Amino acid sequence: MSDVTPTPVLDALRAERRALARAVGAGALVSLATIGLAATSAWLIVRAAQRPSVLSLTVPMGLVQLFALAKAVGRYGERTETHRAALGAMARLRASTAAALEPLLPAGLGPSTRDAVDTVIGDVERVQDLLTSVAAPLAAAGIAGVATVVLTGMMSLLAGCTVAAGLVVVGIFAPVLAARAGWRNEQRAREVHDQLVTLLDDITRHGDDIVGLGESNWLYGRLAQLENAFDHARRRRAWAQGLVAALTTAATGVTLIVLTTLAVRGVEAGHWHRALVAVPSLLAIAALELASTVAPAVVSLRGDLDAARRLGALAKTEVPVRDPDGATPDVSGATVVVAENVRVDFGTHRVLGDVTTELVPGDVVCVRGRSGVGKTTLALLLADFLRPAHGRVSLGPDPYDTVRAEQVRERVGLVDDEPYIFHTTLAANLRVARPDATDEELLHACERAGLAPLLSTLPEGLATPLGGRRDGLSGGERRRVGLAREFLAQRPLVILDEPTEGLDAQGAATLLRTVRDVYADGAVMIITHREDDCAVATREITLVGAD
Repeated sequence: MSDVTPTPVLDALRAERRALARAVGAGALVSLATIGLAATSAWLIVRAAQRPSVLSLTVPMGLVQLFALAKAVGRYGERTETHRAALGAMARLRASTAAALEPLLPAGLGPSTRDAVDTVIGDVERVQDLLTSVAAPLAAAGIAGVATVVLTGMMSLLAGCTVAAGLVVVGIFAPVLAARAGWRNEQRAREVHDQLVTLLDDITRHGDDIVGLGESNWLYGRLAQLENAFDHARRRRAWAQGLVAALTTAATGVTLIVLTTLAVRGVEAGHWHRALVAVPSLLAIAALELASTVAPAVVSLRGDLDAARRLGALAKTEVPVRDPDGATPDVSGATVVVAENVRVDFGTHRVLGDVTTELVPGDVVCVRGRSGVGKTTLALLLADFLRPAHGRVSLGPDPYDTVRAEQVRERVGLVDDEPYIFHTTLAANLRVARPDATDEELLHACERAGLAPLLSTLPEGLATPLGGRRDGLSGGERRRVGLAREFLAQRPLVILDEPTEGLDAQGAATLLRTVRDVYADGAVMIITHREDDCAVATREITLVGAD
């Protein structure tokens, strides 16, 4: 368990404190009205069975109606105010999470794209449960339990102790047991589910390659293994839930038997009025029913708190690039980027060591080297998604730390090795780079980026919907969509990370010649592991690693 304070969650809740206060007040009204309704209903039922005059039933009938109306009003207020607070807090939390992720994802300091979708967004959704599925049941059970113990204790000390014991078993012991048994199984089921999602995603993307390598039997075996593990975890979770439900039912039954016995004996001994004989039992039923909702809430509570802590840790992650305060120089005409003795360390590991290079108009620089020597890190430095631990990077004569990152990225473009495809049309995906681009300009950019074959297969052309993680595009097609965006942006300096990955030799050569022609008056840096890609380069840089 992390000790990081979930600051973003607390900040979001503080901003909605008025709605939270109203929700707590409405929840208290519901709990008290539920207990009052149970007590007065029991009184009315038994009193009516004694066939008194109708006028003597006026008070209990009025109280039953009052508590029923109060419960309905309180329930409406609780639902509306709880969801108002939850939705308001979630809107603020989503905004703060997006702001925290924005500078981290490109620099590789945050979660991966898949994790950002499956984990971070999932964490935000789980935090919502703290209000709607955890806080509300816990508050209702607590208020109802205290009120019931007080009322039954006023009737009989032993009855109050009996109710308190039942509430301890149902509201404390059973939830603790459920949390210990259920959380492990919940975690295991979630881990296996994540592995299944990853495997199915790999099958979707690379199934043909796996079958082509003759590994289909391994694939089926792995799928069956994960399905069996998932079913086993779910069975164990169901067994734990059944055990808790049995314990809750047994404790409720024992409590009611004892209370009924005490009530009957109290009436026989003349200590209790006959009309009150059913009151303790119905009070206990109402309170124990509310207490039984605590166990499932507690099982999810640990996961919700872990999600809040992860979001807190994300918010505390140091931003790799900070904009300077005050005025910044005008770099709108800058066409040169210079890196001088730049070095990047991640913790104790040196990723890039003492590299000096520059991009000037007319350059086509090819950067090669084995995997892990810092090629992508160099690209992130030049695009101002990272800052060096040593040395400096300048746009024209101005160091990056004296200008805003937005100013740098208006002059320096980066197309990474897996551009994101949004869940919208191809045209909208391209207009991310230039919203005012005409259809003719989009088609021209697609043709230059080598997307003509893809366009010929799309039923609605530029208006064809794409999108999300499973966009139906190959890796090479996604890279070319990213390249078409960059052609539309028309920045004077561009960095291409593995632009020819997934292309054959002829397609790669054609694409690189187009890139060279498009940026004849600008500068291009090509990061690649393919020797042939350097044929269009004016010079070559080979990185050998930082160690």
